[in-house]
Amino acid sequence: MSIAAVNASLMAAVNQVYQSVASRNVTKAEKAEDDRAAKQDTVTLSDEAQQALELPSLFGTEPGEPITITKMKAFATEQLDTFASKFRALMHANDIDTSQPIELGHEPGTGRLIVTNDHPEAEKIEALLEDRPDLRNMYTGATSALSLTKHVEEHVKFAAAYAQNPQAAVAQHAYLFNTRWDTSVVFSEDSYDVQYDRVPRQ
Repeated sequence: MSIAAVNASLMAAVNQVYQSVASRNVTKAEKAEDDRAAKQDTVTLSDEAQQALELPSLFGTEPGEPITITKMKAFATEQLDTFASKFRALMHANDIDTSQPIELGHEPGTGRLIVTNDHPEAEKIEALLEDRPDLRNMYTGATSALSLTKHVEEHVKFAAAYAQNPQAAVAQHAYLFNTRWDTSVVFSEDSYDVQYDRVPRQ
């Protein structure tokens, strides 16, 4: 089955679900109950609460704006730059030796942020990061965006090859179905280096 056929089938199924939900008959009793609930229960939110409930923009894009690989990479770079600055400050404040590179990655199975090279103060670094969820989330957001861009770039190549010769494309890109990109970052005193490793899908 071609990709186009799969996409068409998927869209047809989604449309059917939405149409069936939209066309569902509501009884008079259900409508009356809904009307009573709407009249009885009201909530007023302060400006601060409304801002807190707003969803953050995805990869720095505005609602309705397309998400491109360029924007995803720019978002990741901005997040990593900010993380690197705060991470170095945290290391210096706690007398961690940053003359030796510090490679950060995620522990398989838990997602915990860990030191993946043989830095002598690895345990202390991990403990400091454990107490800083803001930094952990920033690092995870950046590296996840970078991993996603790698997957998207490979999918584009696969889709182009599939359009030419489906069997050859599947054979050539078979690794896409059982592996994924794992992104880690090595931090030195004044720079960082992003590294990609292909690992088995779990």
